[in-house]
Amino acid sequence: MRPLPPASLPPAVLPSRAVDLKLVVGSGTEQTIVTLVGDLTMSTACILGGVLTELVDEGHRFLILDASALDSCDGAGWNLLLGIRWRLATVSGHLRIIGLPPRLARLCTQMELAEVFGVGAA
Repeated sequence: MRPLPPASLPPAVLPSRAVDLKLVVGSGTEQTIVTLVGDLTMSTACILGGVLTELVDEGHRFLILDASALDSCDGAGWNLLLGIRWRLATVSGHLRIIGLPPRLARLCTQMELAEVFGVGAA
């Protein structure tokens, strides 16, 4: 895995081993935004998991996932996101998902995860 750029550099595009998920990581002063592009599935969840775990290990406590370009998310993807949220909670951190496309936002609500991930929160 390639090292993540320091917060002072512009966001970096992290190529995934699978062609159906691209991650863009950018850091602000208090929060880190990870933009998801493509599909978060069983075959790509380990890629995102590695990046998010590395961010938490480096001390990033407030992660925002921009899912506006996310095409799909299967059970493995949702499970990964819950695991990262739990891990952040153990270090007084937080994971929030923004920009979920309507279909995925409905699915998130049906699974009773909207409040967990702050979906629809201002």
